[in-house]
Amino acid sequence: MNLKHRVQNFWKYFETVQSTVEQALQEGDQHELEHLLEDLNHRLATIVGTKMELEMNENGFFEMTFPSGGDKNVQFCSAILVKDAPEQLKENWILNPWRPPLSQKAMNSYIDVKGKRYGGADFKIYYKINEALKMLDIEVYCEALKDMEEDYRNRLVAYMLELFIGELELEARINSITIIDTPSDEENVCLLPNFYEDICDIIIDEEWSEYHDPTTIYMAYKLDEKLPSETLRKDMKMIITTNPLLQEELLNQEYQSCKDMKERGAEYGYLFYEVLYEDEKEALLRQQLEKEINKLFYDMSLARTIGGAIGIHYSYIDVAVFDIDGFKIALEKLNEKLSFKIYYRSFLEN
Repeated sequence: MNLKHRVQNFWKYFETVQSTVEQALQEGDQHELEHLLEDLNHRLATIVGTKMELEMNENGFFEMTFPSGGDKNVQFCSAILVKDAPEQLKENWILNPWRPPLSQKAMNSYIDVKGKRYGGADFKIYYKINEALKMLDIEVYCEALKDMEEDYRNRLVAYMLELFIGELELEARINSITIIDTPSDEENVCLLPNFYEDICDIIIDEEWSEYHDPTTIYMAYKLDEKLPSETLRKDMKMIITTNPLLQEELLNQEYQSCKDMKERGAEYGYLFYEVLYEDEKEALLRQQLEKEINKLFYDMSLARTIGGAIGIHYSYIDVAVFDIDGFKIALEKLNEKLSFKIYYRSFLEN
């Protein structure tokens, strides 16, 4: 069963237990919530690849979150899951396809070390603006971190940052994280609960690009280490992507991300067509085509574009496909309206 239909079936089932979930949240019945979550997360395992979190926020709204931990496969699948949620559910629920900043969970999160409790306000963040990268290099100090094993404290700090500034800003704005054992003399400092506000101010002051979600953060790579060949996907000069890990795997002829998506009823692939213009004009055409194809196919929950590449002989538009049969039918109809032919190939076909 393809991912699109798995998503539809999940929401049909959720509607049968929705009132029970809401009652458990209203009554604070943790035992019942754990029982319900065990069932729901079992069903989500082959759809999203992460466990949902349920809570009732301070404004009285039911809230559902699908934390990804920065995993792009999870983010793409969570996005389509939330997009295709029933409209009636969206009226009473806040649905987060990735962790938002300053959630109720963040405010209620504490760690206990040697009999002492530490919360967000016990973490100091020192930051420097990296103007070249338009990101922040940060140092983190908290007394509780001093005697922790390195790997554990790295994961803990990453988790606390994700809770307070959200997945989007963590991915888009934080270039490096250094954990320090003594307070720094860096002049730019704030407590963790105030860090998100500082980031927002920096984005405005520095006039950095704004992103609405972590699946729209584009990165560009110029391939100039060796002369490209003339063959398909081997002629690339420039890669533009929202999924750097996938591109790294493909360049190394590794396909773990592709196999993982296949298990969820989706697949990664690429559209390609023969180059029509010189470099700059071709780049603009490819960019515009990507936007139009994304609007057309994503509205129908068939696929979404995730970047692409510019080659010597071909231009490429990379896609995550959620309904391969519907996608291919839609592509045939699209080709009837174009003056040139666009072809599709799965990355697993290579």
